[in-house]
Amino acid sequence: MSHSPRVRADALGAIFVMAAASCYALSVVFAKGAYALGVSVETLTFWRFVIGALVFWAIVAVRRPARVSRRVVLTCTGLGAFGFAVQALTYFGAVAVMDAGLATLLVYTYPAIITVLGFLTRRQSPTRRTLAALGCSAVGMLLLLGLGGFSGVSGAGVALALTAAVTYALYTIVASTLPPEADATLLMAIVATSALVTVSGVALVTRGTLSLGGDPAVYGWVLTYVLVGTLLAMTLHTRGVVRIDPSRAGILSSIEPLVAATAVAVVYGERMTLVQLAGGAVILAGVIVLQLRPRAAAPVLEVRVEPRRADAQETPSAIGLAAG
Repeated sequence: MSHSPRVRADALGAIFVMAAASCYALSVVFAKGAYALGVSVETLTFWRFVIGALVFWAIVAVRRPARVSRRVVLTCTGLGAFGFAVQALTYFGAVAVMDAGLATLLVYTYPAIITVLGFLTRRQSPTRRTLAALGCSAVGMLLLLGLGGFSGVSGAGVALALTAAVTYALYTIVASTLPPEADATLLMAIVATSALVTVSGVALVTRGTLSLGGDPAVYGWVLTYVLVGTLLAMTLHTRGVVRIDPSRAGILSSIEPLVAATAVAVVYGERMTLVQLAGGAVILAGVIVLQLRPRAAAPVLEVRVEPRRADAQETPSAIGLAAG
């Protein structure tokens, strides 16, 4: 039985997206390994962007993609300096002080935050589907946090994780305005470079050391974190989202917190309670509901075809980060 090229492409795209989500999820395992050896959040994030920027600019030098406008450069600079850098510092800061699975699930409230921002800015009208998804996120958060009591949960970790969620929601909205024809590697080179400047400034202000020391194990954890959790993950994600619908990619990426929770449970023995697991399942249900497309409207006599623009709820295919 033969399959059409489109079906094969869809299947391959789905595999790429899920593999990318798994790589992002595993980054928390590598980060915790580095933390255990004394590496700070600022140091780990600094080297992530140093290596990432060098690799992306090297690819740009070889491929020589078309230049982008000044507006695109400024947008990517802002995304890196105020979006990617803050999201990385707060997300992995949360992972450093609380269970990684719980932190990842809290960050995955970002689709609901995007929806709320759409309501507030009147870019989106409430529907039964979106309201149901928001209800799932609210109930899920209450379950994750012990029905509002923060019982056994780090308050600082919760604040950091939710800050990462808000930051990533804003990042997603702004990234959706970038031209789809722009070279993704060039955009990520600009984003990583500007994020590096911000993280360097944070380290300078906090007087943190950026040295990794002389322990070979530290270099192993940091390099694995960057290569698998950043470069490989972003490459797979970019390869995947050009093959499948962005909404489907968003649903498939929802395996990230599940993989993260399983990985840290196996490696570090971190386990959430049954109530927290139920809360995580409810949050992911809300994510899936938000990503599902509404039923198509009845056909009309006149059809106008306009250039496609990325919707704020879709995964930013050019420079998508997932939650990691």
